[in-house]
Amino acid sequence: MKTGGSFFSALIIFLLLFVSKFCFAQEDPLPVRNEKAILLQSVIMGEDRTLWIHLPANYYTSSNTYPVLYLLDGDAHFKYATGAVDFLSDYDRNRIPDMIVVGIVNVNRGRDFTPVHPLKPSGTSDSSKVLTTAGAGRFLRFLKEEAVPYIDAHYRAQPYRILAGHSLSGLFALYAKETVPELFPATILTSPAINGVNDHMLGEFGLLLGKALPVNQKLFIGIGNEETAKVDSLTRHLKQISPKWLKWDYRKYEDENHFSVPNKTLFDGLKFFYQNWFIDFHGSKSLLYADINEHFKSLSAEFGYMIPPTEQFINNCGYSQLRAGHLENAVSLFAENVRQNPNSFNAYDSLGEAYMKLGNVELAIRNYKKSVEINPDNEDGKEMLKKLEKAINK
Repeated sequence: MKTGGSFFSALIIFLLLFVSKFCFAQEDPLPVRNEKAILLQSVIMGEDRTLWIHLPANYYTSSNTYPVLYLLDGDAHFKYATGAVDFLSDYDRNRIPDMIVVGIVNVNRGRDFTPVHPLKPSGTSDSSKVLTTAGAGRFLRFLKEEAVPYIDAHYRAQPYRILAGHSLSGLFALYAKETVPELFPATILTSPAINGVNDHMLGEFGLLLGKALPVNQKLFIGIGNEETAKVDSLTRHLKQISPKWLKWDYRKYEDENHFSVPNKTLFDGLKFFYQNWFIDFHGSKSLLYADINEHFKSLSAEFGYMIPPTEQFINNCGYSQLRAGHLENAVSLFAENVRQNPNSFNAYDSLGEAYMKLGNVELAIRNYKKSVEINPDNEDGKEMLKKLEKAINK
């Protein structure tokens, strides 16, 4: 029995390694839908690294692509951050897009997040004579060459990435912005732990601001009721140079301390990055597809990649117009949704409902039939189709 058990165990391990030479996935122990824990066997770090991944609710029922929020100290910030993302991206609020959240779980944060670490030379007490090591450089390589490529390869991720860090990981996020600014176009710094050893980073940040970078760079800085001298130096650079390619903001939260401020900073930072995202499709005003298309063209230019309106968004706009009594607008929006999503039973179902309310029973029947043809389990569509066919045959 022992021999057979050992052979079976060895076979399982071999198969796992054969399927993927550097990573495997397992379900996160939390009973939450659309969340996973991924174990990366990192060559660069020489150790296993865990990523917690939170997917939008519609990830498996759509073909949409998503920006990605990367959370440093992920094990500390994952729960409230995913809640904030889901809250702000909900279709009624529509303040930010749906996005993937990746929490990077710590192994040794002091090693990984510190760009310069002072070490006294052996046999001396002179603190002015220090050796330096750069653990942050290796961790940044891990993000750039292993973690980000893994997410890009295995999920429908857009190239727009947000990096969020607090305290020591906020220092690392600043280091990442200075070193590879295009890897994470948007950065949230919460109470970054800039100290005397790392003062030179402030000068390097000033040099960064003098460079020419793509216009979709964004930065949000938040701090609680704490010492602000170093952050003030950082914002002074921003006020003095303020390049056109960077949109930035700074908030001091007097009613929060160093440990409670990350929640508000993340929430406000996401809203700041996507301050132009919101389009009010509620209410009674007239809304045409041309208005929606122009809005998303503007967003695409701002963020540097093509952002189309999703099927759900157009559908929501159509129903808003339907409720407001703009029936022709609703029909045109639903018809555009059918054109863009010809295999969606829901798009045909909605168009059928709009034609029914417009009084065009023939076109309503035609679209409900198409909806049921695509999805034979569309029971509501079948019921409406029966009622319409019964009415037209009287």
